[in-house]
Amino acid sequence: MRAPFDIVFLLLPNFSMIALYSALEPLRVANRFAGELFAWRFASVDGNAVVASNGIPVSVSAALAKVGRSNLVMVCSSYDHQHAITRSLRQAVRKLDGAGVWLGGLDTGSIVLAEAGVLDGRRATCHWETLSAMREDYPRVTVTDALYEIDGPRLTSSGGTAPLDMMLAWIGSLHGRDLATRVADTLVHARHGEAPGGTRIPARTRYGVDDGALLAAISAMENHLEDVLRLEDVADAAGVSPRQLERRFKRLLGMPPMRFYLSLRLERAEHLLMYSRLSVRDAGLASGFSSIAQFSRAYRARYGLSPSQHRSKIAGGQQRQDADTLKRSLSGLSGSQT
Repeated sequence: MRAPFDIVFLLLPNFSMIALYSALEPLRVANRFAGELFAWRFASVDGNAVVASNGIPVSVSAALAKVGRSNLVMVCSSYDHQHAITRSLRQAVRKLDGAGVWLGGLDTGSIVLAEAGVLDGRRATCHWETLSAMREDYPRVTVTDALYEIDGPRLTSSGGTAPLDMMLAWIGSLHGRDLATRVADTLVHARHGEAPGGTRIPARTRYGVDDGALLAAISAMENHLEDVLRLEDVADAAGVSPRQLERRFKRLLGMPPMRFYLSLRLERAEHLLMYSRLSVRDAGLASGFSSIAQFSRAYRARYGLSPSQHRSKIAGGQQRQDADTLKRSLSGLSGSQT
């Protein structure tokens, strides 16, 4: 009898609980229907329990270095993944790759793999908030905006419930579509069987509009956040005149198209400041601002802070959040022991 496919979920501080269990539950249900196809364990870098982003501590079987041989190691992270990436973790991931272990990443776990160099030359995805940063920081990786990517022995997903789609597709590739469909049906997951969508909810749903020209204009803007289009170019992409486009945006979104375009660029800049290693100047350039002065003025008008001030505030706030989460978790653990 063939041994189960052994999976280690490597939990990093502030990992996403929903992403972890979206990846785990399809394995459990597959075993229910087809026997012990999969086995899984939780590990951490140091062998201690890990606190998820929702403040819940999760115990682990062992430190990553002591879990023994596995078939797949799935890196689970979310917020604050930068602080979890150390030289020893990079070395551990490369060692797993050298041993022929499959590697996966949930949410920003993909960035941990990219940092170790094991995604070079492969397709990968991550949470939409960090896509721009991943593209800027790891040019050797083909970063897509797909819900998930399975490229040989590399599995990456965009976070949230996307791992559910990824694991269903993977189970189907290993054990057949019928089993994957039964698993999806049991989990009341109707999206199974469709081609994987993007990492974000479509603009039609995000903005609550169904105007084809407006949606085409938004798509053109989102595809040109660095090389900014003129209003006339956006209107051409939408198949309407600039005046018609102005009227559509004001009527359906309550603002002119170029102000909406600016908000998209500033959102991208914010994500680059939060998640990438780009300097403030380069984050501005990557968001379509030709000078640091222009970038700073627009950013301050939107957020009330300069880009550098906002980056410092975000970093400080994350550190305080980590400390508060750890304090609450330790308090909960001590209370449960009384």
